[in-house]
Amino acid sequence: MTPPLGRPRGFDRDTALEEATRLFWTQGYDATSLTELTEAMGISPSSLYAAFGSKRELFEEAVMTYARRYRDIYVSAIAEEQTARAAVERILRRSAETFTAEDEPAGCLTTSAAMIGGRDTIDVRQTVARLQQADADALRERIEQAVRAGELPRSTSVAALTAYVQCIWHGLSAMSNAGAPRAQLLDVVDEAMRAWPPGPR
Repeated sequence: MTPPLGRPRGFDRDTALEEATRLFWTQGYDATSLTELTEAMGISPSSLYAAFGSKRELFEEAVMTYARRYRDIYVSAIAEEQTARAAVERILRRSAETFTAEDEPAGCLTTSAAMIGGRDTIDVRQTVARLQQADADALRERIEQAVRAGELPRSTSVAALTAYVQCIWHGLSAMSNAGAPRAQLLDVVDEAMRAWPPGPR
């Protein structure tokens, strides 16, 4: 909601959203109280409602903003890497590095705070699922292209290979939520890429 003309909001909305995101990320939706949110964001309850609508809408915006970061990882890797294999390795490595960034809470928001909650968060979970399906669809198209170009054997199961990559991604996310260090996640990526189908002989 845009504040009335002539009445400045008095706080940086992006900074406030970032603080709310960190709190949801570490505690989850249900365990985060309105008081904790307003204290972390440095605003009053009335300012929170005016800027974000409600706690649920604030949570939804935090999760969607976070989820789009991973969409960007997929989009850029698929668009810029010359082979499907290189694109997949970049997606997995970048994700592992992001999941274990030193300046952010451990783990992945979309598989922790976004996936755990009550009825208020069901719509958010469904939206995240749609975003993740869009990532899978883009990856599937890139793998199909690789098969047509002869980069992968014609016998390749595009659906199974796409699901394999998504399973590795979700596994890395779950491991990071459990506190696995970056080195361990990158070891998993190495093993996953060793299983990548060889090109036609």
